[in-house]
Amino acid sequence: MSSNFKIQISNPCHEKWGEMIDNNTGKFCNSCQKSVVDFTDFSDRDLHSWFTENQGKSCGRFKPEQLDRLIHVKSSFAISRFKPCLIAASLFAFLSFPKLGKGEVIKPSTVQTAKTITNFDKKNQDEALSDSLRFIKGKVTDKDKSALPGVTIRILGEKYGYSTDANGEFSLTYIIQKENDFKELDIRYIGFENKNVKFKSTEVYLNIILNEDTTAFMGDVVIVRTPFWKRIYSKMRNQLRDINPFYKK
Repeated sequence: MSSNFKIQISNPCHEKWGEMIDNNTGKFCNSCQKSVVDFTDFSDRDLHSWFTENQGKSCGRFKPEQLDRLIHVKSSFAISRFKPCLIAASLFAFLSFPKLGKGEVIKPSTVQTAKTITNFDKKNQDEALSDSLRFIKGKVTDKDKSALPGVTIRILGEKYGYSTDANGEFSLTYIIQKENDFKELDIRYIGFENKNVKFKSTEVYLNIILNEDTTAFMGDVVIVRTPFWKRIYSKMRNQLRDINPFYKK
């Protein structure tokens, strides 16, 4: 496959993403009996790799900005990057580098000092920690009150994440700095809009409803490749433009 191509949706699908059955690559649509791959989180490199390995017909779900534009992935290694003058200068510098002579290895002297033991009042620390710990439980559903399993939940400012169980429920602990402190949950689920929910440290249960992401497009995927002659023409035009002293960027 050409390194340059465009992705288009030939036959848009209007089925509801949230009502499809989960599978390894995304969802399975009972209406058209096809597996729908979720490409919304794919980078250009991921898209290029996928469609290079899977050149047959497929059905996918994309963000609008992924469609009808050039998907181009530059190679991580290009011999043209290495200019002849740079190679010659590097070789000359290597040959002119002085040789290392034998040197005597001097071991650093070590000085042993007496260990100092710091005593902490562990009881006071445990009490302070227990006073700052809080628990929050909740349930995540869609607008039809159906439970959403596997939803990723994270408290903003913390690096650890949690997931809802098969019933869409979650339970997590967190630390507060002061009473009536506010925290914020970052909630993400494929096929639904991301949502942030603020709550007080005095709250113990949250009912969260996610809305389906309607900005994504689904349907049969068509790969539009750039013809070879057009790629050659574009490269020659760009090279001539670069050496043109009258060209203004």
